[in-house]
Amino acid sequence: MKNLLIFLVFILLVSSIAYAQQKTVLYFFWSNGCPHCAAEEPFLEDMQAKYPDLEVMSYEVSNQDNAQLFNRMAQAYGTTPQGVPMTFVGEEYFIGYGNYENSGINIENAIANCVENGCIDPIEKLGEEPESISIVQIIGLAAVDAINPCELAVLVILMTAILTKFPDKKRKALKSGLAFSSAIFIMYFVFGLLIISGFKFIEGFAQISGTWFYQLLAVIAIALGLLNIKDAIWYGGGGFIMEVPMRWRPRMKEIINGTTSVGGAFIVGLIVSFFLTPCTGGPYFVAGGILSALNLMEALPYLLLYMLIFISPMIAITLIVYFGFMAVEDIGGWREKNIKKLHWVAGLLLLGLGIAMLLGLI
Repeated sequence: MKNLLIFLVFILLVSSIAYAQQKTVLYFFWSNGCPHCAAEEPFLEDMQAKYPDLEVMSYEVSNQDNAQLFNRMAQAYGTTPQGVPMTFVGEEYFIGYGNYENSGINIENAIANCVENGCIDPIEKLGEEPESISIVQIIGLAAVDAINPCELAVLVILMTAILTKFPDKKRKALKSGLAFSSAIFIMYFVFGLLIISGFKFIEGFAQISGTWFYQLLAVIAIALGLLNIKDAIWYGGGGFIMEVPMRWRPRMKEIINGTTSVGGAFIVGLIVSFFLTPCTGGPYFVAGGILSALNLMEALPYLLLYMLIFISPMIAITLIVYFGFMAVEDIGGWREKNIKKLHWVAGLLLLGLGIAMLLGLI
């Protein structure tokens, strides 16, 4: 168990170090049909490949919101929009591309200086702080995920398997439950980083504005809430439920029932995390979209908080069984009797969060 905890801490430290460096943010304004803009785009792609800490914010100026941002940013730099492309990085701006021999070199020099020494995010020159996240959103989404029926079911199956094979070894069940929870924590933490990075890519590639994207996430949260309410009222109706798909369950139970050791429970947790994704991934998906508004270092504490809340029922059930407050069979029976109530709670929480996000209340 000690080795598992050391491994978990190691993973978190490596992740923190990997994302600790502040991103260098470059703003690139361009328009369709502009040959100089088209020439600068592959140059900036090369810069991103060369400088992994460079984040390019790309805006097509025929969009009214983008044009307003272009005008405001130019004014903040003491100039006016003088055609495109126009590039802002750190305290410098560059008009045009390829209009004189060293334009690309000058932009790269500015990027390299910012990567090495740190620079202001150009958006801060507008008097705007980088976007902040409401902790209510993250806690609410994590709470929905934590009470998900399939998360509880998987741990109950694991504990039952361990205690059936080793009825007098509650300590082994304790270590197995904690090992399983640690594996889920690690895998979902990695999933979270991938989700956030994926959303960042989509936002940049598709040129989605922050407000529109946030409203889309709100609509997704509302839809997930309604689907959970559907399961509370009409469980299994429509041919699906917001849980592990029925056709996956026999294989998942087979994997879990084969667990005979603490190390095995950890490996099973890594594998089972993929089975859990369809039923627990919805709120996490929304949370990842919200956190994509931050750079990865800023998002990291929220992600860790989310994961601690997410695995808290797993830890609680493990301790309840270990200390003998309830038998694992009783916990399984409680889940079955209250599964619709759990869907009601999850559905109403998601619905409320989504509506609050849509109305701009949080």
